[in-house]
Amino acid sequence: MELALSELRRGIDVRLAGLEGQLALCCQRNELNERQAIDQSRLVDELETRLSTAEREQVTRGQLDNRFRQTVALLSLVATTASVAAGVLVALVGR
Repeated sequence: MELALSELRRGIDVRLAGLEGQLALCCQRNELNERQAIDQSRLVDELETRLSTAEREQVTRGQLDNRFRQTVALLSLVATTASVAAGVLVALVGR
């Protein structure tokens, strides 16, 4: 009877040691997963910040169209001024 109890106790100790090892491994994995979740959360926050900055600073098609129109208007004004100046110069030289 004592031998059977001793073997039973040894078997229980072995199983308990195995369970303790598995529990320690689960705790380590849980800590690793928590650290990874924190890192991923930080990365998501950084990406959201970068996206917000990019959306705030992006140039829209309307802005490009306005800039193009202003450039064309300015070039037209310069060409008109040059034509008038050339006409006046020709008129003065022709006298």
